[in-house]
Amino acid sequence: MNFISKKLKKVLVAAVAGGTLLFGGGDALAFPNTNAGWDFRNTYLSIPYNNNIFHQSIVFFGTSFHVDIDSYGQILRDASMRQSGNINWEYTNPATNVTSNSNMPFYVEQNGEEMMLYVQRNGRWSKFAMPGIPVGIANALKSADLNTLTDNMNAIKDVEIFRDTDTVKIYNITLDGQYLAQKRYRTLSGLSSDEVATQERFYKHLNAALNQTDFTCTWTVNKKNNTTASVVVDLTPVMRAYAQDVLDDSAAGIIKISDEERMLMETIGYYSEFHYSYTYTGNGETHNLTPPSAARRATTNGNIFEDFFKDMANSER
Repeated sequence: MNFISKKLKKVLVAAVAGGTLLFGGGDALAFPNTNAGWDFRNTYLSIPYNNNIFHQSIVFFGTSFHVDIDSYGQILRDASMRQSGNINWEYTNPATNVTSNSNMPFYVEQNGEEMMLYVQRNGRWSKFAMPGIPVGIANALKSADLNTLTDNMNAIKDVEIFRDTDTVKIYNITLDGQYLAQKRYRTLSGLSSDEVATQERFYKHLNAALNQTDFTCTWTVNKKNNTTASVVVDLTPVMRAYAQDVLDDSAAGIIKISDEERMLMETIGYYSEFHYSYTYTGNGETHNLTPPSAARRATTNGNIFEDFFKDMANSER
């Protein structure tokens, strides 16, 4: 069985297209008992529920490829979500030094335990269902429940007030990887035995990565209206640790991967970066977040990004 199976590729696409702010419940840790920590607690617990349209930007790049995802979306109180935007893929062939570029409109709909991604390539729509991992993330992001908010804070290992002005307050937050490794944002119902095994392998490597990696988040609060202005997360350390754990298991003979899969993991583990940002738009701003009828009628295609994975595996060292 190939390690980079269709299901795992769906998980990787979900992580990129859906965003990854990994707060959630679990056993409590000691929250930073500092002035900055208590200031953060006071601010975080006072932020009201917000179902405004948000803007999401994701940058994922390596030596020969660059992915920019720009989208608008909305998450409602029940964790249902819609997004619409564009994926821009740029790849420079290391053998020919020729650069190709693809710009792909996309929509995401989430209701319950799965997300559906609709993508238009070369004038044709395709769709496929992605795992419901971000459902727990959405719940954690949007919940106004005090217990959930308190559990969210347990992921905080350290807090620094980077800037405090009359209009904004900016926190630099260190998220505890070992705590986040306890999360169980997964749905196994309805999957085949092979798909269940693939997800379990994915989480094994993700948990190993988180257990050895803390990462940073910058949270900017609008002090005028007591709302979140932006969240910026550098997920590069987690992504690299994940790929390196795959390579370590391969070297130890625990799993078998092909040469192409090894090259892909080397590219991700040593030569790539992954940055995520999330901002709220104005109260009156509107965007069309509903997929067109042509997208809904599209044929399911789990290989829509297969050529991109091949390009990444062949990135220049």
